[in-house]
Amino acid sequence: MNCVNRPRLQAALATFGMMAAMAGTGAGAAAPSGMGSFRDGLWEMTVRAEVPGTKPMPPIVVKKCISAKEIQDLQAKASRPPGSEQCKVFGQRTQGSTTSWRMECTGRMKIVGEGSVTSSGDSYAMQSSMVMTGADGKAMQVRNELSGKRLGDCKPGTP
Repeated sequence: MNCVNRPRLQAALATFGMMAAMAGTGAGAAAPSGMGSFRDGLWEMTVRAEVPGTKPMPPIVVKKCISAKEIQDLQAKASRPPGSEQCKVFGQRTQGSTTSWRMECTGRMKIVGEGSVTSSGDSYAMQSSMVMTGADGKAMQVRNELSGKRLGDCKPGTP
């Protein structure tokens, strides 16, 4: 694994937390006190983002041991991120292991988007597309693909 800087690791962990919250409870709902459907262990998480009309960004790949307590903490944080009181999730639908939703956020930046996440205890895959419009009226479309897979149990000394 390449050395990963702290912001990239934080982004990947936040992504994992968001996925854990969504998979455990459905998008936009409060996280349960339990771990949802995710298991602790060594995880490999990949984040890909695309902004049409710009140079493709390389994917961010992070491997990290995640404890049951970290999963609980991430679920709690992801279910109520800062500014989330300005966002509404609607059209939520779960079919099997896939949950899809639409969302709209107001405030300084307006966001309209949709996405879906498919998860099991050992993996997740999420796709989302959103249009963000700033106070200046300029809009930017962003597409994300997030995935993760549990590689196994953590071994002593594994970060």
